[in-house]
Amino acid sequence: MRNKPSFRMQLWEISQLTGVHWSAWITFTGKNWIVRFEFQLHKSRKQLQKYLNSPVIEKWLSAALADQRLHNRGLTPDANLPGKRLYLFPMQDEHNAVLVGADTLSLQSRRIWRLVTNAFAGLMISEDQTRQLQDALQELENTQQELQARIAAQQAAESHLIQTTKLAAVGEMAAGVAHELNNPLTTVVGFSELVLDSLPPETPQRTDLEVVLREARRARDVVRRLLDFSRQSETVRTRADVNEVVQDVLSLMQHLFHINGVEIDARFEDSLPWVLIDRNQMKQVFLNLLNNALNAMPQGGQLTVTTSLQMRYRKPHVCVAVKDNGVGIPPENLPRIFEPFFTTRAGQGGTGLGLSVTYGIVAEHGGAIEVESTPGAGSTFTVFLPVEDKS
Repeated sequence: MRNKPSFRMQLWEISQLTGVHWSAWITFTGKNWIVRFEFQLHKSRKQLQKYLNSPVIEKWLSAALADQRLHNRGLTPDANLPGKRLYLFPMQDEHNAVLVGADTLSLQSRRIWRLVTNAFAGLMISEDQTRQLQDALQELENTQQELQARIAAQQAAESHLIQTTKLAAVGEMAAGVAHELNNPLTTVVGFSELVLDSLPPETPQRTDLEVVLREARRARDVVRRLLDFSRQSETVRTRADVNEVVQDVLSLMQHLFHINGVEIDARFEDSLPWVLIDRNQMKQVFLNLLNNALNAMPQGGQLTVTTSLQMRYRKPHVCVAVKDNGVGIPPENLPRIFEPFFTTRAGQGGTGLGLSVTYGIVAEHGGAIEVESTPGAGSTFTVFLPVEDKS
């Protein structure tokens, strides 16, 4: 009985590791079967003991123990126990065994249970057996980690698909609306300009007409962005250095950052692999992200742009992170920032299309974009671009 406490602990650990519903050490006293201790049964312990001594199960247990091999069978409806099947692991005699209740047990899990049962059957196990048990446990842990990674990847892919489908539907609708609006807006702008050219500067109606022209032009700009958002233009992709693309965009905005009191900290990783991209489209992506960072720091601040090589779902990706220490994004807005027309700057000329276009371009390149933000502390937008598989 000196092995009992450590065996109980191992019973619990292996049960959790292999994901079974319950497990128990059972013993035949010569008259009936009893449960010495169990894992996850609690109130069902007496029910299990009653079930073990039912004629059909008692006969199955005796035959299985005499055979000294792993046996399993389906749980009958009267069992009233969790799981669909019973798995019996004999303990090298005809009186003790480990019983496991599970929907199913993989070959790897069965191997682990057999090794553990042998180890606590009062036998002296060899170093080779110990190593086999450790290897099996490690293999199972690795399998579980890999499964979790695959589940996370699948969830990310599903979210990406939903967002892409949503963008496609909105893009199709936007194209129709934009074309319907574009013609009358062009007419309004054109005739307003003609009338203004013919009016003397002191005409009272001139101010009102200038307002009409300005608002018509603003509406026309929104329509142009809608068309840009929905247009399926032909892309020209070439192998390019992302560091060079980002540096070009930073150079364009250098003066704008300077006059707004924003300091730039650029950190580029040397020897990044080149990626297959449309340079103009990716410049638009980084321009949108940098412009959003600038708007998030109305009083000036610190902008950090970094490039690196990272593994994402076991594949190499070139990573570009744009980090600001501005106002941040409220948690309730984070799930919606990539939705078309969603903007918190409607009164400042925001159309809510910048991040939608950015998301669509990155997705079209087989990449991903993620955001982390804390209100009052700033935001970080990270673009992942897959490295071309040379094989």
